Amino acid sequence: MLYIGLELSILLFAAAVLYTALSNRVYYEVDEQLISQSRSLANELESSPFYFWSGHLSSFANHYPGAVQLIGANGLILFRSDRSLIDKGGNDVSRALGQSFRSGTPSFASTESLLNKNNVRVIAFPIHRADRIVATLILGHGTGDIRSVFNLLYLLGGILGVISIAISAVAGYYMAKRALEPIQEITSTARGVAAGDLSRRLKSESQDKEIRVLVRVLNKMFADLEASFQAQKRFTADASHELRLPLTILKGEIEVALRHPRSEEEYHQILQQQLGTIDRIQQIVNDLLTLARADAGQLELVQSPIDLSLLLQEVGQQHLILFDSHNVALNMDIEDDMEIMGETSQIERTVMNLLSNAFKHAPEHSSIQLSGKVIDGSAIITISDEGAGIAEDQQEHLFDRFFRADDARCRKEGEGAGLGLAICKRIVDAHGGDIWVQSTLGEGASFLIRLPLAGADPVLKKRLDNILIDPELTD
Repeated sequence: MLYIGLELSILLFAAAVLYTALSNRVYYEVDEQLISQSRSLANELESSPFYFWSGHLSSFANHYPGAVQLIGANGLILFRSDRSLIDKGGNDVSRALGQSFRSGTPSFASTESLLNKNNVRVIAFPIHRADRIVATLILGHGTGDIRSVFNLLYLLGGILGVISIAISAVAGYYMAKRALEPIQEITSTARGVAAGDLSRRLKSESQDKEIRVLVRVLNKMFADLEASFQAQKRFTADASHELRLPLTILKGEIEVALRHPRSEEEYHQILQQQLGTIDRIQQIVNDLLTLARADAGQLELVQSPIDLSLLLQEVGQQHLILFDSHNVALNMDIEDDMEIMGETSQIERTVMNLLSNAFKHAPEHSSIQLSGKVIDGSAIITISDEGAGIAEDQQEHLFDRFFRADDARCRKEGEGAGLGLAICKRIVDAHGGDIWVQSTLGEGASFLIRLPLAGADPVLKKRLDNILIDPELTD
């Protein structure tokens, strides 16, 4: 309705402007013609004696289509071919007559509006004799033929205006309805998502760029909400499952211990077992707290220079005795002078988690590779084992919390809660790096970490995101 009202206002304004412009132009043309005719007749009268004026006026009136009058300076009507124009025009004609007598110049008036069929355009032209005004010539020109053209013009304009408004109304209604359809779909989908149906998506294929962008953004938001909700449900279920087992064991041990009196040595042994269970619960809770802080962006890191080469060598040395006791060799190939920015304890925790993970899945009489090299301004850490490998469909979930690959890979069944790799990823992400896995079933697995070197060009930071690392790094 606002659109139709605005268009109607524009049409009316255009009609008013058109009428004003055309009427002024028509009056200008009529006035020019009246001046020419009046001047020609006035010249004849001024050059002729008074007793010839009647003949000149009668001769002119015979071929002139309008009214002709001559008013003397004393106000008497000296000649008229039709009824008095003064009576017909009223005050406007009288005012033009008086103006002509006073100023000695032609004056114009209209008896009615241009669109009225009885309208006459009148000129009052002074007649001079011996430098004084002795009479005023009045000529009237009817505008009936012009009115017919104007009426036809405005009739056609009115019809076209009504048709234009009708078409605009239909088109505007269709366009408004079409424009609001995506909004209605968005509203309906949003209500469905708010009601708990997180699988709903927008299917609008609007041609409007803004609507298409909005639909893509909302679909991504709905997908992220669904993924977040599913992850939260999975996290809650997995956390409950992981904590329930040690708590059940702890409760069972306490109930067994309380069934009958025991010696001090037996109580000491039971408490030792319970302490181990409590340590496992505490480790799970600490890991969950670390992940929660990372998800909330509160994993604060103390940024300081780290001698990565020295750190890798020290962590490797710490595991030599443990690996050797289980007939597993540790081979290290670490370049010197690798320095990064970050928190030493967190990087050390990440490398230790990956080495422990490799040890758990490495068979006896095998070897684990720990290497550190510099490639394109980044430090690449590779930890490889010779275990059973990881299936390709499991690799994309390997860094999800509580996810554990097939237990057939593990030398020690039941170890870990599936949080170590998830924590490693959060720590590496917090240091501006990347972590990924390369593995083939039956050929072991390699975990690779990329960390930007201290002072490295930020432009080079992501150059390895989609590049396969040289196979010799995993040797």
